[in-house]
Amino acid sequence: MTTRTSIIFLTADNQLCSDVQVNLKTACQHTEIESTSDLSSFSEKLLAGKVMAAIADLSLGEVYITQALAILKSIDKDLPLIIITKRDKQELAAKYIGMGAADYILTDNLLRLCPVIGREAKTYSEVTAGRKARQEIKELQNIINAAEDEIYVLDGITLKINFANRKAVQNLRHSTDELKELSMNDIMMDVMPLGFMSGWDRNKTRKTFYTRMKRKDGTVYPAEAVFQSVKTDGKTAILGIIHDITEKESAKQQAMILNKAIDASASSVIITDKDFRIFYVNKAYCTLSGKSLTESVGSDIHDSIINNSKTDDFRQALQNCSKGQSWVGEYNRLGKDGETHIVLGSVSPVMDEKSELQNIVIVEEDITERIRIKSQLMHAQKMETVGELTSGIAHDFTNMLTAIGGFASIMKRKMDTESNLFMYVDRIIDLTIRAKSLTQNLLNFSRKQMQADRVLNVNELVNTVSGFLSMVIGNKLEIHKELSPEEINIVGDPVQLEQVIINLATNARDAVSKEGILTISTDRLMISSKEAGGGFKEYAVIKVRDNGSGIEEKKLKKIFEPFYTTKDEGKGTGLGLYIVSDIIARHNGLIECQSELGVGTEFIIKLPVTEKKPETLKEETEVKSTRSAVILLIEDEKMVRDSLMNALDAYGYRVIEAANGRDGVEIYKERHNSIDLVISDIVMPVMDGIEAYAQMSGINPDVKMIFTTGYVGETHKRDNFDEKDHVVLLKPLLVKELIKRIEQLIQKN
Repeated sequence: MTTRTSIIFLTADNQLCSDVQVNLKTACQHTEIESTSDLSSFSEKLLAGKVMAAIADLSLGEVYITQALAILKSIDKDLPLIIITKRDKQELAAKYIGMGAADYILTDNLLRLCPVIGREAKTYSEVTAGRKARQEIKELQNIINAAEDEIYVLDGITLKINFANRKAVQNLRHSTDELKELSMNDIMMDVMPLGFMSGWDRNKTRKTFYTRMKRKDGTVYPAEAVFQSVKTDGKTAILGIIHDITEKESAKQQAMILNKAIDASASSVIITDKDFRIFYVNKAYCTLSGKSLTESVGSDIHDSIINNSKTDDFRQALQNCSKGQSWVGEYNRLGKDGETHIVLGSVSPVMDEKSELQNIVIVEEDITERIRIKSQLMHAQKMETVGELTSGIAHDFTNMLTAIGGFASIMKRKMDTESNLFMYVDRIIDLTIRAKSLTQNLLNFSRKQMQADRVLNVNELVNTVSGFLSMVIGNKLEIHKELSPEEINIVGDPVQLEQVIINLATNARDAVSKEGILTISTDRLMISSKEAGGGFKEYAVIKVRDNGSGIEEKKLKKIFEPFYTTKDEGKGTGLGLYIVSDIIARHNGLIECQSELGVGTEFIIKLPVTEKKPETLKEETEVKSTRSAVILLIEDEKMVRDSLMNALDAYGYRVIEAANGRDGVEIYKERHNSIDLVISDIVMPVMDGIEAYAQMSGINPDVKMIFTTGYVGETHKRDNFDEKDHVVLLKPLLVKELIKRIEQLIQKN
């Protein structure tokens, strides 16, 4: 610790400084006096730790002395500061004593300075000594409490616990106060060794023995005890150190368990000596390699693994073990089934205390299936992204179609039917309707939920899907259709069944090397069925046939299994035919495959026939509009908004426009009494249509609303919005359909 022999005097009065120095040198020998008028210098000298007292000249000013006192207390709150003042400033000096100064001395009585400094320096020395002692005790307590062993101080006669450290409290699960009410025999399962107490003598005061400690809950653990007698104030105390040896006692059992665990591991574990000779393998290795334990032990690792591997990295990793380098990587090895397995292997050296190689540990995990599943998952995620992208593109596309269709409807309504251009406008509207159907198919195909089952005409299903099949398979295949002249109806989900045909068509495309023919045919067939009470049941038959490379007979049994593919690596997911079979099964149907190498493949789908008829679309009649109705139109796309405004105006409606949900809500607040109906897009910036509807419902619970959107299904479910509970029109909007829905809502009540 630094010896404090210095006094620092804070003053700008040279004469006063000289008087103080003369006085102190005369009365206080061996004391160094330093003076300064700068607070920074004052702070630095205090921080040096040599100052035993400080003196401050009050004539420096009240603000200056206050700052000096604050600096001193922030560095060492116990260091005394003595104020020197003139007689007429005693009251101000006394104020500083209240703020923490030690005393004050009058300039005309400097003889008092040395005794005051002596007194304050002694007090300061005692305070710092006490503080140091407390700090040392605290540090000792912290060390004892941080110890990993239990430490006790016992009464030398009764063995009553006078002190227990934190580890003892943790291990025994008693509180500190509870332990102080117990003796050592209360927490030891075994009685103290015979002669323990009588065995103490002045020459042998240390005993070590094994025991078992008892926790508060009754559980026990093995321990090694060391007791030492200590003399304090003429009395004998006992210092006890208890070391929990649970780990030490259970090491043998743990080693046995570890050995069993390694043996039961699904990963292969091989341990070699430094000469690459195998001396341990587990069961997984024997299973993968097809070798017994006896055959494996003693063999060279190079013969067992490297000769079956296709990588130089593994060979190099073994050589690098002598340098203490580990390695993790993938490599191929032949299994006992003769198949190539993808293995994730790790090669780790075991070095002795001299950093010399002793053993090599090799762990192999067969990741063939994981790699394949990961590849399929990545492909599935990619397809999901494509679906989301399709939905987004279709949204923008439908907005343009809505505008085109809307402006075309306005032209048609205002144009003379005898005009030469009327036919072209009609054609534009017809093409818009067809484009809407195509967009609807794309959006439905990207949806994750199934559509409602309905009665379908098999021939119409084939015609519909073949209409956009060329976009999927390109011009590599020529599509032929051989459709039954009869009407064959089934019940099913059109989107799912279209996916079946698309998947089969893409497989046919991949199977054809150059140019080929894809033939899709329909027919009906009677098949014996248990459901028909042992009789026959009628099925619709859809055949998809190609003239590609064909499939080997031994692979035909696996083609409907998930992740199984006959295609080259990286070209197939192994999910296409699995999805096809799953869809057909959910439709209570059957699917089979016939194939011949070099000739082609034919998939035969059989689905139960229904006597029900598909719903026919009735020709819509012109809807008369309620010309006095006021409509609030909320749409962020200006071209769509302009188109719909003009179209609604052409039908006689009065239209108020808003570019987003927030503006729409503000308009509705002011004019909701005069607004008959709201038409709102769902997906918009600032505020979407769902939130706008919620706020409008708070203004008028009976608000009538038509939602429009270019998205479907999943997009709105996260907003707790179910399309089934509302009128939702999918873009592109057809003006006649929109007018029909407007009139239905307006005339509802």
